[in-house]
Amino acid sequence: MTESKTETDDHAGPSPEPEEQYEPALLVAYPTPAVLPLPPSGAVVGRVWFEDRGVADSKISREHVSFARAGAATGITDARARNGSWLDGIRLQPNVRAPLRDGSVIRLGRTLLVFRERYRGEAQPQAPIGELVAPLGLSALRREMLALSKRPTQNVLIEGETGSGKELVARAIAAQLRPGRPFAPVNVAGVASGVFESQFFGYVAGAFSGSGRGSPGIVMRHHGGCVFLDEIGELPAEMQPKLLRLLDNRELLPVGADHATTVDVLIIAATNRPLDEMVEQGAFRRDLLARFAAARLEIAPLRERPEDVFAIAAALRDRAGMPLDPLQVEVEAVERLMLHALPANVRELEAVLLRAGSLDPSGALRLSSVEKVVGPAPTSRPAPLVPERVRQVLDKCNGNRSRAARELGVSRGQLLRFLAANGMG
Repeated sequence: MTESKTETDDHAGPSPEPEEQYEPALLVAYPTPAVLPLPPSGAVVGRVWFEDRGVADSKISREHVSFARAGAATGITDARARNGSWLDGIRLQPNVRAPLRDGSVIRLGRTLLVFRERYRGEAQPQAPIGELVAPLGLSALRREMLALSKRPTQNVLIEGETGSGKELVARAIAAQLRPGRPFAPVNVAGVASGVFESQFFGYVAGAFSGSGRGSPGIVMRHHGGCVFLDEIGELPAEMQPKLLRLLDNRELLPVGADHATTVDVLIIAATNRPLDEMVEQGAFRRDLLARFAAARLEIAPLRERPEDVFAIAAALRDRAGMPLDPLQVEVEAVERLMLHALPANVRELEAVLLRAGSLDPSGALRLSSVEKVVGPAPTSRPAPLVPERVRQVLDKCNGNRSRAARELGVSRGQLLRFLAANGMG
């Protein structure tokens, strides 16, 4: 009997990952979150088209606007609507097509929409993630969090700007992976390097003057639960190798101890600093960052997801005991908040709402009050990102993506997503 041989070419090999499907969409940001398909190219749509999709607005004309696609570009044209159309806070000239960029804010009547060139989110608004309100703009983050529950992981890194909600995401992850277990937030930047080791890893009796009977430390006290290291990028260099041991095999060595102790704890770290660049600069250990490679989540800054601004504003006012009355909300005020840069994200939005509220004790949200706090609306629209401009800026910045993002006026994450979408990564 002749033994058959199987050639390498007979094996099909691993199946390629299915390509993610993206579609352009209109996200209704105000008054009620919704996801709408982009109308057929060139078709003039108005009140009936929106009503058929659950958006009732008597201020939208029967024939209001049209959206036209030419290749990869999309434009919007006002069809001489009675109440006009606004793009990024500026009124459109009738019958003159204006280019849309991803994230453009559109006002039709009393409805605010955000154009998304490549939307891959849920078809319906989503419930909060723990206390994090994000009905439309954090679909990708929600998918990543769901994936965490399907694979074993003990180290998670959350990246995002100040005030973007990193601790809220950490608490939601902890509740998902370690339900009912203790959660310990640690502000790394707020702990002096001289006491970090003893507070974090504990110490034994007699380890140093005043050590008393010793202490188990934060990590051991939360055995079985979660420790959240906020701003891990501020971790002193001398502490980084000690944390590495914990991330590697869940061993910690209390100060003064002669043998390590094993602990079961979920470590969630967060940072607003570019750790990859810090590694290249020698400010953060490469092997330490590598321990988070399997679970790195990025939270987009609020200015990149204006579709969530009003939902967050309403939630903040509710928590403050000052719910927003829809009859006392001016659409122009919401539009101004959506167009504000909000460099401190939710913290800044909350501060703006408090200051605007102090100017109008009635509890209304009016454009006049908001503008007194953040200034008038912009007089020009942001330029859309185009590959040629991005290449020029990257070359000028010698490939440094953080510097290039600052020059382009976008976040590093937004630039990275643009590069990936345009095959420039």
